[in-house]
Amino acid sequence: WNCNVVRAAMGISPEDNSGYLGKPELEMQKMITVIEAAIDLGIYVVVDWHSHTAQNETNQSKAFFAEIAQKYGKYPNIIYETYNEPVTDWSTIKTYHNAVVVEIRKYDTKNVIILGTPFYSQNIDEATNSPVSGSNLCYALHYYAASHDFWGSVGTVSNKGYYVFVSEFGTCTSSGN
Repeated sequence: WNCNVVRAAMGISPEDNSGYLGKPELEMQKMITVIEAAIDLGIYVVVDWHSHTAQNETNQSKAFFAEIAQKYGKYPNIIYETYNEPVTDWSTIKTYHNAVVVEIRKYDTKNVIILGTPFYSQNIDEATNSPVSGSNLCYALHYYAASHDFWGSVGTVSNKGYYVFVSEFGTCTSSGN
């Protein structure tokens, strides 16, 4: 398919503990399988903590990313996405990001970290008005062509010197229709 990046979404499942929160060893093994395949193929892998309420899972997320960073941070293939589509305010999100970024940087000082932004990773301008400190940080934007019209904010954020990473997109509506 000539792809050069794959996104490995870690299902968290706080509602019923069927994902990482309930079965961390099993779910981590699935993630490791994808990461090692991406490294073997020489492509990037976005390691995504796929939760709308990650601020409630800070300790588990820190442990997860610490393990990934210790094992695979030496490979340039790794891209961390620490919070998928937050549905809370930027102050809460930023506090979470600060804790997780520090944990990752203990073991991996170089690889890119994508930071989820408010309102399902759409309000990048709000996030960069009070940015997270650190290097090689990008702000997540999830874009669906039939629903969204906020490309102007990408230019504004970029002109301020921040990076935007579109980690989820589609040509359809955000509902998938």
